Amino acid sequence: MVTEAGRFGGPGLSESLEELNGRHCLTEGSGAVLDLLRRRSLLAHTEALVHSYPYDWRTGRPVMLRASSQWFLDTAGLRDRALTALDTVRILPDREAGAMRAFVAARPYWCISRQRVHGVPIPVLYDESTGDPVYDSQLTRRFAEHVAETGSADSWFELSADQLAEKFGSSELRHRRLKKSGDIFDIWMDSGLSWAVAGEAGDLDADGQASLCVEGQDQFRGWFSSSLLLSVALTGRPPYKSLAVHGFTVDETGRKMSKSVGNVVDPEQVILRHGPDGLRYWAASAGLAVRPEIGDRLLAAADGHVKRLRSHLRFLLGCVSDLPLSETVRTAICHPADAGYLALLADFVRSIEAAFDACDTGAVCRQLEQLLSQAAGPYLAAVKHRLYCFPADSPDRRSAQAALWQSLRAITMATAPVLPHLAEEVYAALPVDGFGGRPAESPTSVCLEAWQFPDLSDSSDSRTLLGRQLLALFRLRSAAFAGSDEFAQAASAAARLSLAPLSAGWELLLANDALPWRPEAKEDPRFGRLAETLRCSSVRVVRATEFESLRAADRRVLTDCDLGDVGVLVEEVRPDVSSDCPRCRRRVAKASAGDTCGDDELCQQCADFLLDGWASDAESSETATRR
Repeated sequence: MVTEAGRFGGPGLSESLEELNGRHCLTEGSGAVLDLLRRRSLLAHTEALVHSYPYDWRTGRPVMLRASSQWFLDTAGLRDRALTALDTVRILPDREAGAMRAFVAARPYWCISRQRVHGVPIPVLYDESTGDPVYDSQLTRRFAEHVAETGSADSWFELSADQLAEKFGSSELRHRRLKKSGDIFDIWMDSGLSWAVAGEAGDLDADGQASLCVEGQDQFRGWFSSSLLLSVALTGRPPYKSLAVHGFTVDETGRKMSKSVGNVVDPEQVILRHGPDGLRYWAASAGLAVRPEIGDRLLAAADGHVKRLRSHLRFLLGCVSDLPLSETVRTAICHPADAGYLALLADFVRSIEAAFDACDTGAVCRQLEQLLSQAAGPYLAAVKHRLYCFPADSPDRRSAQAALWQSLRAITMATAPVLPHLAEEVYAALPVDGFGGRPAESPTSVCLEAWQFPDLSDSSDSRTLLGRQLLALFRLRSAAFAGSDEFAQAASAAARLSLAPLSAGWELLLANDALPWRPEAKEDPRFGRLAETLRCSSVRVVRATEFESLRAADRRVLTDCDLGDVGVLVEEVRPDVSSDCPRCRRRVAKASAGDTCGDDELCQQCADFLLDGWASDAESSETATRR
């Protein structure tokens, strides 16, 4: 009994309520209703209540809900077919799988008409005297053909009802008093048919389906479901093979972002402060989180991760710049630390591929950060000595370069979908005959390359063991030289480490170290592989039988490092007798024979290399110094 003008009236208003006719419902109409009830002794009590009520954000006036004639799609007839089709769709993350099914199963109908002045018109004419719709299949078909030919539905709004009947309708419509519908189709009908447009453009696969659709949780009631229902109705299959569902951004306190509250983020200001890559990385790290947070602190952290990643990739480019393409294929990995790092890199590649397959870019970012902090960063620091001080044709140096080449390729391919601009920087800096066999006619963009990781399929037990041992050594080095509170002063300056007991598995990493009970061992432990990996001047390895006596000696025992069956003893060295070489970052004891003494001076090997060079090295001392 309420008209479109918000006044009492219409066919629902009975004669007994005629005095209300034409009165506005929310103003004088409310008082008229109370007076009517009071006169008829039907009013028991009146009271003002404060409650929530919908308001129009444009006018600031209350919104009234009224019954009106609409067009509906009977979804009950599609329900079983839609649910069967939904069983073939992969929904990511798994926690969201039940939401779509519950909505489709419980939806009895779909209101497909809207009252707007623009949009796709519902091509129906009405009998002017009765108000009933006049169904004419020819009108619908011919008008649809007209829209397809002209690309516009404006004729429906420009022509009168009689002109539409004359131009598109059947003879039965002529000579009748008609009026045209002012309704348009629900916009979800438009978006729900987006798969049809993609199919016409050839953007779907051979099955006529999209590989992936990505949207927020609210689209289970919107685009996701409308696409499913219309596709099942018209083709008998779902329009997509996978759905990836993301959450809604909140501020750093967990509050919903709102313009009225003022806790929104200005993208332009974010880019100015943290750079576009920082914003991209934050979005990727949020991934499919339910309520991802955004704010200056999180954006600054994301920008920091990007800068560390860029610095790492830039350094890798310099490390492999003089390694010929043919060398990357045939160079043997002869150093156990390099083999161990490739094992860790293989684990990284497998986890990255699984994360991308699950559309979990947040896991991709976490894996990248973990690789850089726990493996790639420490490994790069450990091989600097070989890269800086060994001859260009040294097998150990070539082995490190080959491993770093594989690391560069793996990290670049993992970065490309998350930070495409950074990956393009790396790709543009590579030589034409580089990047794992990139020929001169290769694509101009990394995004046009086949997305393929390097082959790191060697998963032998020995290499896997080396990978675990290498991670353990990096943890040992970090704990010993960074130090916990207990060892902060003594261990942070330690230049010598003792390991015990020695298990058989560690023989691979210790094969070139000075083992006191081996007569064939080198006398100078500075060249030992374990000392190099730990970046210290020397490492003393003892027999398992001597471990207990060493524990009882006047030394601190580092027990918070999980190294399996390897015990660690850290000898106390005063802070004023050790330092890091500023070139290769290796920690050396100043009191060691042959080493230099100043805080800003090079270790003996770096000094020898830069001052004298290597007679067999093809590079000049000037080039080596510049590197």
